[in-house]
Amino acid sequence: MDTNTTTGYTLNGSTVLPLGSSALPLRAPRDPKRVRGRIRRRFLLLMLAPLIIGGLIFLATQFLMPTTRDIEIVPSSAVIGMDGDDVAVLVYHDDSRPGPFEAMFQMRVSAIRLSDGEQLWDQRLNEDLIGDAVVLAGDASSVYIGSDHGLVILDAATGAVRVEGDGVPGIGADAVLSASAYGYDPEVDAVVALTGSGALVQIAVGSTQAVPADAAVTARWQNTLGSGPFLDETVLTQQVEVAATPDGTRFEIVPVAEAVQRDALVITSTDPAQVVRTELVDARLLPVVGLEPRLGVLLETGQFLPGDFAGIDADDVEALLQQAFGAMPSVEHVVAPAGAGQGFVLVQHRESVNADRVLLSSVDIATGKLIDTVEMQADAVRALTGPSGTTAVIAAAPESWSADRLLVLEDDGSFREVEVGAVPWWMVSFG
Repeated sequence: MDTNTTTGYTLNGSTVLPLGSSALPLRAPRDPKRVRGRIRRRFLLLMLAPLIIGGLIFLATQFLMPTTRDIEIVPSSAVIGMDGDDVAVLVYHDDSRPGPFEAMFQMRVSAIRLSDGEQLWDQRLNEDLIGDAVVLAGDASSVYIGSDHGLVILDAATGAVRVEGDGVPGIGADAVLSASAYGYDPEVDAVVALTGSGALVQIAVGSTQAVPADAAVTARWQNTLGSGPFLDETVLTQQVEVAATPDGTRFEIVPVAEAVQRDALVITSTDPAQVVRTELVDARLLPVVGLEPRLGVLLETGQFLPGDFAGIDADDVEALLQQAFGAMPSVEHVVAPAGAGQGFVLVQHRESVNADRVLLSSVDIATGKLIDTVEMQADAVRALTGPSGTTAVIAAAPESWSADRLLVLEDDGSFREVEVGAVPWWMVSFG
């Protein structure tokens, strides 16, 4: 028995009140409408909770993520053909990728269709702070990248890694972990790799199987590949003063007033014979250079000299060349200018004598007229040309010191900017 002198006690399940006290008030019956309303409110709260939490996460990521992306596209990227489309395969460093589960430092590769700028896929290669990678070749089935983690073969449709490093059949544990150990031989359409034993192997584009290199490939690549820690990209980034196309059209930057760096772009064509002249300030031509790693130096006169010129200044090499072959190199030994396949030539120059701004302009080959001009923060890194003739330029945006954008040359001579390393909205919001 539970007793209480003020409120009564319970006896055999019944409440007994003390003498002189009033009966306890009966509980009012529950209103069904109020009960249903309370249930609806609780159900609505449960339904809204995920939306509220998701919104808070979204706002938090917007405040915590970097205000701008910080990426750097490497010059050893390329444009390859996939099902008839020119696709830019761009290797880039990224230390600003949003999302709580993303590594701080990443090397990534992105495939972008140049015709419409659509990003087909974006794949992480590694999480190195520094390192090299070179896009070697690709087709509709596979993309081949030489890196400091060995050869990486990606699925061309999805970007997924098919094999890499010591997992490449025919190389295995003999893989060399250096981007300098890999190249592309266009004559046999195969990737060439240096193994740890010093042998050369080749992988046909479209395959993952390495086989011993044949005699011709070995002769071309002997003493060209290596295991050095740094990939020599000098030839890829060199700009020139002289260029020429196979039809004999010649492009030359001629000094007009050297004291103020005033130049003239002179275009001399042979069919029909004509000369057009466009004056610019501190002008240079963007050339078309191959992907394959080559020992040598690309001179400002547009000539490539094969060989090991380590320790020799490029100006000294150029002086020796001019003494031996004359100051005017022949068309057959000069690189082609970027954009010529579309009827334009790409020229880097400054806005004026007193301006520091670096500009990139497209010049109509037939008339010498400037068609379009874009501003850059620094020198253009490299011009890329695809199998179908589409030209794109790796460059730095006006507010960035590193190469973070791709400029695609349109058929009318204008430039179209393409975003590199685009991140889906759901990844920005939820990592």
